[in-house]
Amino acid sequence: MNKKILITLILFLTLSITSAELSIEISGLKTTNYNPGENTTFKITLLDENNNPISKEVTYEITDALEKIKITGETNSNEPTSFKIEKKFTSGIWTITANYQNTQVKRTFTVGENPEVEFTIKGDELIIKNTGNVGYTKTIQITIGTEVNSYAQNIRAGDEKILKLISPDGTYNIKVTDGETSIKKENVQLFGTGNVVGAIDEELVGYTGFAGANEPTSLENRPSSLTKLPLALIFIGAISILIVLVFIERRLSKKKT
Repeated sequence: MNKKILITLILFLTLSITSAELSIEISGLKTTNYNPGENTTFKITLLDENNNPISKEVTYEITDALEKIKITGETNSNEPTSFKIEKKFTSGIWTITANYQNTQVKRTFTVGENPEVEFTIKGDELIIKNTGNVGYTKTIQITIGTEVNSYAQNIRAGDEKILKLISPDGTYNIKVTDGETSIKKENVQLFGTGNVVGAIDEELVGYTGFAGANEPTSLENRPSSLTKLPLALIFIGAISILIVLVFIERRLSKKKT
């Protein structure tokens, strides 16, 4: 047998035996939930056949349950490794996978729910941004002057909603709260809409999403009312064409007779 081939074979067998005798483990993870914003520390333990610690470079990967977020890195075995639970991390089960050569181990940990929201008032608009890691489904109260209205929300994690604040023309002190998070702003200029006071989600069709108005049809110059006009014109046009066709058909019938 060729000497080089023999040496290569011996090295391969030696590495294979060494790898088989090594053991790898992940320790240091909490059994309870990690909260977004919290630092996490774990240790990848690498031991030889005599359970003696070995210092080697190992790789790891951290993923959520759907593997939408992946964090990869390298570290030294038997040394603490830290990473931060970001606010964008979805709640639920996450997995750490540690690898050294052909040896692999997986351990799980849990990220808790973080229902967090941010309110911003810009001009006559209220921006509701879900900065947490779960859907925001709380009911908020909006106070415009002395008028108070409630609005149920359903905003996915990372998304935002914009509500247009309306009231008779003038300046108002505005407060927004969900019982935990609040914002106040004074002397906000709002524009006239009859006697209606409240907020509108302009992305929705018609007056859906409007709360606090007993007579939504009293709103002036609503874009949603204009969206109904083309449908009416199409209907009228279709009726007109039908009448013309019937008239022409009758004229032709009279000429034949």
